[in-house]
Amino acid sequence: MIRVEGIRKRFGSVMAVDGLSFAVEAGETFALIGPNGAGKTTTLKILLGLTRPDAGKVAIGDERRPPSDPGARRSLGYVPQRVEFAPARTVLEVLTFFADLKGLERAAVGRALERVGLASHAARRAGDLSGGYTQRLSLAQALLGDPALLILDEPTGSLDPEATWEFRTLVEQLRREGKTIVLSSHLLSEVERIADRVLILLEGRAIAIERLEDLRQRQLRASRLRIETRGAAEAAEPVLHRMDVPFERTGSRELTVAATNGRSLEVLDALRGAGVDLRSFQMQGPTLEETFLAVVRGERGES
Repeated sequence: MIRVEGIRKRFGSVMAVDGLSFAVEAGETFALIGPNGAGKTTTLKILLGLTRPDAGKVAIGDERRPPSDPGARRSLGYVPQRVEFAPARTVLEVLTFFADLKGLERAAVGRALERVGLASHAARRAGDLSGGYTQRLSLAQALLGDPALLILDEPTGSLDPEATWEFRTLVEQLRREGKTIVLSSHLLSEVERIADRVLILLEGRAIAIERLEDLRQRQLRASRLRIETRGAAEAAEPVLHRMDVPFERTGSRELTVAATNGRSLEVLDALRGAGVDLRSFQMQGPTLEETFLAVVRGERGES
């Protein structure tokens, strides 16, 4: 669906994108994540044809068209982080305007409204919509013409938790329908829920492109063991010291142990053998946020 080969983009002395290459397959949800200034928005603008790269090339769709090609633009929909519509226009009038620009039949407006749950709000003025409903309207205009590819740039960045959940539910439905989705988001919990693969950007470069499941498996050696004791947790400390296992006291009866390299069972057996009375234990795998930080800090040479 998308092929990106060696793109570079410089703004003055700042190299925003530096030799970036990746591919997005049809039906895939592909997420771009990275710290501020990593090049995410510039990359999306290049995919959209809003910015031309200084070097490299981008091909959209099976026919490998450049983003500036009208055919490529018809095959994609775009939802920015923030959008403003003419406040005095109704929801129906806003979508009709965009449908006319695209040369679409009026029936496309009704279908888009139904897909995002705005059919009952068609007569409301755009200026009266909440932030969540405004983003729904933005998604509706992106869906006009039923494009195969959706590009979402921080679509829930300005929404409250309830509106974020509602918008994410809409995106999950589109994913199940087979849409190809390219998503940029700072909400890594959101990415973890809906993405198939992630591209981690740092200073305009790709430092990791992996399936989420593979990324989790690679980080399993960083799993933690949370232990609750019936008595004082300090009784477990001599055992852990002898085993040379890093740990942290998180409460008078709680410990978090860095049970790396599959040593969890060994730790539990040693504690029981030493007579430490365990009330409960739980394995805790790394979150995507922790994995992301580990990858970025490793690239920077930080501990």
